[in-house]
Amino acid sequence: MSEFLLLGVRPPRPGELGLSKAAHDVVALTGWHHLLRRWGLLRSFALPDEPVAGLRACLLIHATEQGAAAALAAGWSRLSGYEVTVLPMAGVPAVVRAQP
Repeated sequence: MSEFLLLGVRPPRPGELGLSKAAHDVVALTGWHHLLRRWGLLRSFALPDEPVAGLRACLLIHATEQGAAAALAAGWSRLSGYEVTVLPMAGVPAVVRAQP
């Protein structure tokens, strides 16, 4: 497994997001994040105090390869409306799991 950084940027939108749509999006994203954690794919996340250049969230994920990371990014983009960039993490040692 390799580690990838997913950067979620919210493109500028005119007007406000409706409350109903915002609530639906939160529920959908909560379920998606829960599945990533259950599958052991979500290593960590970060949210900026103030969005810089539209950056709203970062996810550090495990994936088998770039294509798998891109598929996870596409799912996150579809649910969140973010433009998601996938960056491979260089120089990160492989995760060693303890054997029972």
